[in-house]
Amino acid sequence: MSKVLVTGGAGYIGANLCKVLLDNGFEVRVFDDFSNGLESRLQGMNLEIQKGNILDREALTKAVSGVDSVIHLAAKKSVEESVQEPLKYYENNFSGTLNLLAAMATAKVKKIVFSSTAVVYASGGLEALSEGDRKEPLSPYAHSKLLSEEVLSLALKSEGISSISLRYFNVVGAGGGGLGDNARDNLVPKTFAALRAKKAPEIYGDDYSTRDGTCIRDYIHVVDLAESHLMALKALDNQSMAQAFNVGSGSGYTVKEVMAQIKKSSEIEFTPNLLERRAGDPENLVANIDKIKNELNWQPRLTLKEMIDSAWQAEVAKS
Repeated sequence: MSKVLVTGGAGYIGANLCKVLLDNGFEVRVFDDFSNGLESRLQGMNLEIQKGNILDREALTKAVSGVDSVIHLAAKKSVEESVQEPLKYYENNFSGTLNLLAAMATAKVKKIVFSSTAVVYASGGLEALSEGDRKEPLSPYAHSKLLSEEVLSLALKSEGISSISLRYFNVVGAGGGGLGDNARDNLVPKTFAALRAKKAPEIYGDDYSTRDGTCIRDYIHVVDLAESHLMALKALDNQSMAQAFNVGSGSGYTVKEVMAQIKKSSEIEFTPNLLERRAGDPENLVANIDKIKNELNWQPRLTLKEMIDSAWQAEVAKS
């Protein structure tokens, strides 16, 4: 039985991933400082928890001891906060990755799947983004992720550590009660929070060159995302590499279309509050997922309806 260390395993994506790993026969060790993750998400899961911070190399060295591979999710991820406090983001996200790689080298652990992001790409037009497209991170958060990808490539050459970086697009949904997204800035939980407060959800701009005037984003169910990590681990078992892959649905939905599905899933009628565009919001961010389909034999299964239905069920379960 393969044993996996999941850094940041008590976070939204991490906890859903842990559940999928356990369901597929892996042993799981979670390393988390619980600054953002919730230990309650892991209740009832048969896994090991080590509390620690990724800036603590001694704790990391203990955490990687005896595992076969690592999935590295632990990071700070607020774009806005990263602009205000850039050094904090470079220290935590980039230096934390360096610390982890050093601990892996010491423990002779040679496989890592890295949680990256679609925001490493330059803002484009209406074309889907491919892995070879121009990179232009516009925030310290995005830049810290791209720097981490680059050092992972160096780790293959210097330490023989193979890596797959998964560039997540917009992650939605839940793999069960207690596993919902609680991020304040993401569209779906932000909309749910407004509905709970009996306020109108907000749409920023309806004058884009899209089919209904609102921004288009690629949404991926968190369970599909988790399963992409399984395929990445399988690929790392078979060959040495340092590669990056987009993980999205390959389809784009407008903000209004997501709001319409939230109305259906929640059975709550509401009229969004239209506000001015936010600076820096690209009108279209959709993944080209040909590479991950062809090379890792992964593709998404779940629809937008299933994403929002499961997210709403998890929201209701909080009550």
